Amino acid sequence: MKYVISILVILMFFLSACSLQSPLSKDTSECASLEGSAKDDCYLEDRKCSKIDNELVRDGCVVELAKIKEDVKVCKLIVTDSVKAHCQEQIAELTNNHDICKEITDQYWKDNCNFHLAVNNNKDVYCSLVKNNEQRADCFNDIAQETKNHLLCDFLADKPRDTCVYNIAKNTEDFELCEELIDSMGRAMCKLKVAKLTEDASKCELINSKDVRALCEEYLGVN
Repeated sequence: MKYVISILVILMFFLSACSLQSPLSKDTSECASLEGSAKDDCYLEDRKCSKIDNELVRDGCVVELAKIKEDVKVCKLIVTDSVKAHCQEQIAELTNNHDICKEITDQYWKDNCNFHLAVNNNKDVYCSLVKNNEQRADCFNDIAQETKNHLLCDFLADKPRDTCVYNIAKNTEDFELCEELIDSMGRAMCKLKVAKLTEDASKCELINSKDVRALCEEYLGVN
């Protein structure tokens, strides 16, 4: 009896396999009636990624699936390395999981991952992991402005640093912070700005530049 059952199971498996490979088996979906890119686009909209012929379109479809599922493991199905890295970066942002950034091998997307997780969470320590100089500076500057922490401006080159400090001094109306600027005229203009914002005429006399001090006194009506 067991022998007969075994034969029946094997036969059923064989018939099922044949039906899957049969030329009579057709995809009855609307997409199947289309051709070329239109067909791929249709499957893309339906998120039937495995049916897409174009490799890049298929990879893009998997990225969207991974984002819907918020599952970085889905990214492993992607063939193109740069697209896979982009997928990982997107999931890292969606799940706010910085550990995923460590798994990315493509430097461009690794930098983007560290940048966004840093800025989204005000984690300046992640900025140091960004290899691109300009993006790393933007990272420190963005967090400095958001947290009003002028010490982070020190990670920038001289001129951008002064701009960073100036903006924080202006936004916090911190007159004394203007002294941290490297450029002497920058210090004077910073003090002028804060004096105007606070409408405090007594601050004018603390401006070293004679011309800028005169502008301050004129603006605030000092006799």
